[in-house]
Amino acid sequence: MITFKDLGLKPNIQTTLDELGFDKPTPIQEEAIPSLLDGHDVIGQAQTGTGKTAAFGLPLLQYLDPDNNEVQAIVLTPTRELCIQVTQALRSYGARKGVEVVAVFGGAPIRSQQAQLRSGAHVVVATIGRIKDLISRRSMVLTAARFVVLDEADEMLDLGFIEDVERILRMCPSGRQTALFSATMPPPVKRLAETYMYDPVTISITPETLTVDAIEQVYVEVSNKDKVDKLMEILKEEDPEQAILFCRTKLGAARLERELSKRGKDVKALHGDMSQGSRDGVMIAFKGHRVNLLVATDIAARGLDIEHVTHVINYDIPNTSETYVHRIGRTGRVGRTGRAITFVTPDQRKDLEAIKREAGTNISAWESPEERLEHAPAPRPSHRNGSKPAPLDDEKPSKDEAAPEPEAGSPEEEAPVFSDFEDSTEAEPAVDEDRSNGGSGSEVPELGEGQVKLFINRGKRSGISEDDLRWALREGAVVEDDAISGVRVLDRFSFVEIDADVADRTVEFLDGTLLKGSEIRVEVARK
Repeated sequence: MITFKDLGLKPNIQTTLDELGFDKPTPIQEEAIPSLLDGHDVIGQAQTGTGKTAAFGLPLLQYLDPDNNEVQAIVLTPTRELCIQVTQALRSYGARKGVEVVAVFGGAPIRSQQAQLRSGAHVVVATIGRIKDLISRRSMVLTAARFVVLDEADEMLDLGFIEDVERILRMCPSGRQTALFSATMPPPVKRLAETYMYDPVTISITPETLTVDAIEQVYVEVSNKDKVDKLMEILKEEDPEQAILFCRTKLGAARLERELSKRGKDVKALHGDMSQGSRDGVMIAFKGHRVNLLVATDIAARGLDIEHVTHVINYDIPNTSETYVHRIGRTGRVGRTGRAITFVTPDQRKDLEAIKREAGTNISAWESPEERLEHAPAPRPSHRNGSKPAPLDDEKPSKDEAAPEPEAGSPEEEAPVFSDFEDSTEAEPAVDEDRSNGGSGSEVPELGEGQVKLFINRGKRSGISEDDLRWALREGAVVEDDAISGVRVLDRFSFVEIDADVADRTVEFLDGTLLKGSEIRVEVARK
């Protein structure tokens, strides 16, 4: 069995991986890491959830010189959320390297990002629009960027960013090393690779590999006029914790949302006609479990990485096997189980057979839970009641967090943003938790006027510092530094004193997110 120790990583990075509980690399990591360490350009074709961040992130970090404060590496991402996820991952992987990873993305104050860049950044993880803005303001130069990563290149194409990406690449040194990762390889992405990469090694994780055993795949044959009624029946029978329903068109997605709302379902739509603000609001609501059904088009759903999606329903059958694999990959993340249900009209049987053949997978006829009773798995525990989900993507639980612990005081809503890591929970400490460390236990310090005290269930034992919490507040909840009155990090938990007018947003954005590889629970502190 191949382990990370076999891949040629330096001791300081390997030690960090050991502490994070990393042992066996995923297929994309096993193939990409040695090639990148050897200095090759790499094209990696693989879906979200296969461990791409570590595949490019570990070699990137190994190359960096901590004594050189120039921007040595850039990672381009199509969305703010992916930008934050990648940043958190790289910060965790590089904990012993002494490197500074800065996230730059739209929707956050550009001046604070400019200040971070002036302070020195070894790696910049960026969305396309924001890095263009920073370059135009002369706040960022790429002349020393000898390692460039394009993450989710096909999504950049879908969002109309390819020309901007080309302009950015032309600003980077000609002798750079380039890594391109994409779920699919449409012609414009292939042309981009041919033009801006030198003799790349191509690594393809095939649909057969990507269609994991943890996803139970079934189909339902139904006429067009009966689709909504059949969907209601399936939702009742399956009772998904959370489900994504895929439609081919924006109009179809909006129509299905209206129909399900009329029938009493908590549902939101996500499609390309919505503003970025509206899309962000939908994602916050879905991640926070305020709605359990998301109706989405393929373009709008690219890059979605949501932890507790138990079902994917192809309300409209996808056009290609690649799209099918991408869709169902929203559930059944590494280490999890999931169900994928595909609606098929009588004239679409040949399309279903083509998907089965090209993806090399078995899709059986749907049966009600009663009909498959003898094969039914154990009941799925609810994360909202404190259960510990299995790890996703390339993160694995650390050794001291392998067993789930009870969780106290979970807020009603959660909205993960930094969701590139596995979840872990920790019980709220007893009153005298930190007396041995000179603290005052869980006693809440006195509040200033117009301030709210927030309790965070992680502290020094999780490797979290005051700087880490301030970074999460600034980048994850978009809180200005002057709105933070105080941060107090104890052994197993922390307190943050924050302006009252941003407290709700902070809890909404940060509760359930992951910081330094650990889930943080955020709530208003009990007095």
